[in-house]
Amino acid sequence: MGVSSFGLMLLAALSGVCLSLIGVAFKIGQGRGVIPLHISMCMGIAGAIVFGVQMDWHNLGVLPLFVWGMVLLTTLGQLLAMHLVKICLRMGPLSPLWAAMNLTFLPVILYSALFLSESIRIMEMAAIFAGILTVVFASQTTGGPSAGEGETAAKHGMKTKLTYSLLLVLVLMGNSLVFIVIKDLGTRTVTPGSGGTWLAMYIAPIYFLMYASLALFSGAASWMQKARPDRVRDLVMLGALAAAGSIAGLVLLKISIPLPAALVFTLSGVMTIVSGAVASVVFFREPVFWAWYGTVGFGVLAVLLANLGPWLS
Repeated sequence: MGVSSFGLMLLAALSGVCLSLIGVAFKIGQGRGVIPLHISMCMGIAGAIVFGVQMDWHNLGVLPLFVWGMVLLTTLGQLLAMHLVKICLRMGPLSPLWAAMNLTFLPVILYSALFLSESIRIMEMAAIFAGILTVVFASQTTGGPSAGEGETAAKHGMKTKLTYSLLLVLVLMGNSLVFIVIKDLGTRTVTPGSGGTWLAMYIAPIYFLMYASLALFSGAASWMQKARPDRVRDLVMLGALAAAGSIAGLVLLKISIPLPAALVFTLSGVMTIVSGAVASVVFFREPVFWAWYGTVGFGVLAVLLANLGPWLS
């Protein structure tokens, strides 16, 4: 392996570290009145600016209604995910939530098999199973470690764990809609028989719409909830942290693209989960026990199986 390839691998891993800053911003904001909707609004504004300066504004009129509808669908999914993130952070630590949020490739695999006639390989089936185990272990972390008896067992009863599991799955599904739409538009051709897809030919306006609608609706939803940050400075700083992490992560992924895609996304995905988990323990004093290891471990395993499996086979 050459020096340049090793450098690109480091950049791919660093992209995951940058993306984990979004989860860090969620957690810090929890105690400062900055809710996930505030942070998604700031990320939407930053993304709209980045892609707005790249696009030909006339292309917005070219996009058909079904593309606009898909963009709206991704926004609704993000709004649902951000609202549930706030609830999940009250019920449990950041690591299980963050691991579940970053298994978005699993719904994409299922969607591709059901609607795009793509086959699910053995490794991908194993990745789905690992993702299910991630949620199962994550459900045991709600409220902290359980001794399994007495008052603690009563507090962390089956109903609470099942509710938490359901919320994690809904967060995953809502957060996955944007990637499902990107997958769909990346395979849907502009004209039948042509090689150009909607995403390839109109990536800037499509991404602009996604980010702009996210900013608009996140801001509107937080306003309707009368959610106010303790200090405007906290909103700006945490919003900037998440936006910078998101944009830097995407840029580093793009720079790393000369490497095999499976390797790039595996490194980034693993580091996104691991960095968020480590930050939770180091900075937020998150308790580490058997369910924590199971959540993070199976989350990482799901990333490895889904991305490296097809590449190695």
